[in-house]
Amino acid sequence: MLKMANIELIRKLHFKEGRSIRQLAKDLTLSRQTIRKALQQNEIPTYQRSKPVTNPVIDPVKPIIIRWLTDDETAPLKQRHSAAQIHRRLVKEYGFKGGESTVRRFVRQYKQLKETPNSSIPLEFDPGEFAQFDWGEIIVLLNGIETKVMLFCMRLLYSRKIFVKVFQHQRQEALFQGHADAFDYFGGVPKTIVYDNMKTAVKKVLEGTKREEQEAFIQFRSYYLFDAQFCAPAKGNEKGQVEKLVQTARAQFLVPVPQVSDLQVLNHYLLEQCDAYEETYVPKTKEQVGERFLQEKQQLLPIIGTHPCARKVRASVNSLSLVNFETNAYSVPTRYAGRKDAQINAYVNHIEINIDGNCVAKHERSYEKLQEIFEVDHYLDELRENQYHPACAPSSKS
Repeated sequence: MLKMANIELIRKLHFKEGRSIRQLAKDLTLSRQTIRKALQQNEIPTYQRSKPVTNPVIDPVKPIIIRWLTDDETAPLKQRHSAAQIHRRLVKEYGFKGGESTVRRFVRQYKQLKETPNSSIPLEFDPGEFAQFDWGEIIVLLNGIETKVMLFCMRLLYSRKIFVKVFQHQRQEALFQGHADAFDYFGGVPKTIVYDNMKTAVKKVLEGTKREEQEAFIQFRSYYLFDAQFCAPAKGNEKGQVEKLVQTARAQFLVPVPQVSDLQVLNHYLLEQCDAYEETYVPKTKEQVGERFLQEKQQLLPIIGTHPCARKVRASVNSLSLVNFETNAYSVPTRYAGRKDAQINAYVNHIEINIDGNCVAKHERSYEKLQEIFEVDHYLDELRENQYHPACAPSSKS
């Protein structure tokens, strides 16, 4: 089974470099059927381990090793543990049975995660090559209630063209939806986007600039064919242009604190501000953002379709035909009560509940807490079977 990274490579070679299915099959020593399947792949390969990976030798002493290494950070340089010294202490004090190489390997992996490697991002940018992304936190008065929301910010680096939008959170579905909306607004996709090491995209920080990315993020990225570049840990200045955009948006667009009845109203206003920003001059030039954007837009990658911007969560259906998601419960038809294999596709504004590959229920997403959201039609079969009067059916929301 192809991994998501392999699928991404095949899609880039086909859509960006124009290699035919026949040529790809020859170059990658894969069947044409496999190549076609990869080009049509919209889902992450679903192989999963039946049991989590464990290492019974080193796992029990990992917290001890980490504690010693953490204590070393304040100890004199010449009086810090080596891997060999850690191994000797573990054997003497805890009866450790593993080899020194096992300890050495874990210490090396741990220190690699703690390192802050040097990296640089070019200061001159060609049209369509780079964008930067970041989240910012703001306060709005939503229906008279002070509410914290998240500001999605993306900036093209050649033209300085901006896109900002508010979401109620910064979960993966908001990240994806913000990207899709930004690409639609720009009319194309930048070839490389610079990020910090947010958990919705990065599973693990590896050595240097290498990252183990979230599978869903790889899937989203490979669909739009852009590359991701990640800042070194704690080096937010490497995406200084978008960090400045967060500050600019707060100071220029969101003062005084917005008072709105709906976030859509605020987002419409922010889109108008993005349009007006085109009259701003690009630093150290005599060109306006809008003038440069006309040049840059021609060099952006084309948008080849619409990707579902959803976070996927496994769920079960209880005896009341309800599926729990976050703090709320959503109904499905009663014939699915007791099923343990449901999948929730969580979008920013709605959720879909899938069973056996089919969408069996769709609800407007609630961001309140401890709500039960019912669709009366889901209970009609049960009502008929028990000869209940429709007036006894559950209310649409409680």
